[in-house]
Amino acid sequence: MLGDRLRNKMKLYGHPACINTAKVLFTAAEKGVDMETHPVDPAALPQEVAAISPFGSVPVLQDVDLVVYGTPAIMSYLDDKGFGPSLLPRNGVVRAVNYQWSHIATDHVQPQVMALMSGDGDREVIAKGFAALSEQLQSSNPNVRGDFICGNFCLADIHWAAVAHGCQLAGADDLAGDLVEANSAVKTWWGHIQSHPSTSKEKIVAYDVLPTASDIQSNTLKGVQINA
Repeated sequence: MLGDRLRNKMKLYGHPACINTAKVLFTAAEKGVDMETHPVDPAALPQEVAAISPFGSVPVLQDVDLVVYGTPAIMSYLDDKGFGPSLLPRNGVVRAVNYQWSHIATDHVQPQVMALMSGDGDREVIAKGFAALSEQLQSSNPNVRGDFICGNFCLADIHWAAVAHGCQLAGADDLAGDLVEANSAVKTWWGHIQSHPSTSKEKIVAYDVLPTASDIQSNTLKGVQINA
C-alpha cells in the first residue's frame, strides 16, 4: 500500500561499479524498500563487512540481525519483504522463462560487460546476448507478450537492466548505442525500463537509483528513500 514502510531501514554494502550491487538497488527501489548504502572496496573489505560476509561476497545485505549475501538471494529476499506484486512470475512456464533470461544475463553477458568496464570485454558476446534479448522481446508466445522480457516486469528485467547500464558505465557509448538504437525492440524495452514506475506503487522510478559514472569516481552509492 502506498505509504507503507518497513520498521527498520536495511543496510547494503556494495560497490558503485558492481553490476550486482546495481541489481540489488534496483530491486529495493522497485519493491519500495528503504535502503541505507555503504560503499566498500571488494578487494579490501572493512572488518565489519568481512565479519558478516565470511566468503568476502559483496553486495551483502543486513536487515537487523539477518545477513543475506549472494545477489539472487538478496533480490529474492527484497522481493518477498517489499511491497507490491511479486517480481517472480506465478505461472510455471513464465517463471521458467524468467529464470532462463536471468541466467543468460548473469552467466553469459554480465562477465563480458564487467570485463568491458575494466577495459577489455568481448563485444561480440555482448552483442549476441542483446540480439537474443531482442528476439525474446518480440516473442509470439502469448504467455510472455508485453512491454518486458516475460510480458510483465520481473526479476529478469532487473538483471538485464543492470547489464545494459553497465555498458553505459563502461563508456562504451558506441556499443550501447548499437545495441539499443539499431534494435527497435530493445530500444522500446530500454525506454520502459528507464521510466517504469515502482511496482510497489511508491512515487519512485527504480532506474534512477542506479550508480552513475560520477558515483563511481567519488565512490558513493545512492540510497533508497521512500516517502523521504
